Amino acid sequence: MPKPTVGRIVHYVSHGTPVRQDGSQAFTSECRAAIITEVQSRIVGDRAVIDVERVGLAVLNPTGVFLHSIAAGGCAYHDGAEQPGLPDCPNAEGHGSPFRYCTCGWIEASFQGGTWHWPERVED
Repeated sequence: MPKPTVGRIVHYVSHGTPVRQDGSQAFTSECRAAIITEVQSRIVGDRAVIDVERVGLAVLNPTGVFLHSIAAGGCAYHDGAEQPGLPDCPNAEGHGSPFRYCTCGWIEASFQGGTWHWPERVED
């Protein structure tokens, strides 16, 4: 994973609005452009080590800018990986089709709202 540094462009995943009774949402969770504004470091031995899990962000939304500061908790990193759930799940064959979640704790691969991740590389 690259080291987060001030000025790097990353993606922020918006939360989206709550799901209505009919299953629709006013605004869905979306990736937004964001600029890293703060990084946190800690001293390990005689050197500073960057905390790659939380950063401060300036999120660029179509309707305005949202700021996430480290002082207010920062923004957590999420790689979008699937969460496997319990190994003895009786419904494991149903994971991913058509369910996104399972009582065993399995969650489909997707980026969580309120987190940041590195943009996917696009080949020309």
